[in-house]
Amino acid sequence: MDIKELFLLTRFEHALMLALAVLIGETIVLGAFPPINMILALSLLVPIFSEMGSFSLNDYLDVETDTLNRRMDRPLVRGAITKGFALWFSVICLAASIILAFFININAFGIAVVFGALAVAYDWKLKDLPLVGNIYIGFTMAIPFIFGNFVYSGVLLPIALALSALGFVAGLAREIIKSVQDMEGDLKARGSKTIPIVIGEVPSLALASALYLLFIPLSALPFIMGLPQKMPALALVAIADSLILGIVFRISTQGARACGFAKSASLVAFFIGLIGLLVAAI
Repeated sequence: MDIKELFLLTRFEHALMLALAVLIGETIVLGAFPPINMILALSLLVPIFSEMGSFSLNDYLDVETDTLNRRMDRPLVRGAITKGFALWFSVICLAASIILAFFININAFGIAVVFGALAVAYDWKLKDLPLVGNIYIGFTMAIPFIFGNFVYSGVLLPIALALSALGFVAGLAREIIKSVQDMEGDLKARGSKTIPIVIGEVPSLALASALYLLFIPLSALPFIMGLPQKMPALALVAIADSLILGIVFRISTQGARACGFAKSASLVAFFIGLIGLLVAAI
């Protein structure tokens, strides 16, 4: 099997971003880069396996929807990967995530179990409900910071909550954009009641834009709460905020035609912002 197709199936770039968010949470708790040992390796593998399993299951259950939406970027739609492989790969990855978390500590294990179960529930049904599925995706962007906090501390730090709030808003906004992009196939193939199907395309894009705009002032919150205000870190976060502003402008002028750009650009913005936070935390 072509490794590129596997990366497309699992959206591996998302897995790396979740692992990076965990690393940021750990670094903030310790006040320094975590020691390179087995605990660090396990803590980074847990979100990677969880993400890969969730996306594989998503594509397995959504192959009809993706076909209707003409998502030729999906390996299952093109037949580059079989449905059977996607299903078993998702089971193995989700199980691996939970098993590896068991060897970290009880808090990490509990988070892995809960979000493993929620991943299955989301792919099966939650994504079809108005806003519920979007909120779940927001939480998947928020929890890595909290997970990283609990890897090395039993006490949840306020700054970890601030970072998770950033992740939640970013994830929720991007998922609403994705719902707008996929609304035709979601309705025909799954009978979904996602936000754009219930309230319409234009109000959904307005809601996503409002969340993106909320992200910008929130990006200052970790620094206000004590994250070192290093110039390289502040510059990277400012670049991320500028990209977010660009996304809002494109949405306001192009409407749903900007959804593809918004999804890709927001991922780049979030990655740059995460690097900035890591630079500040080290």
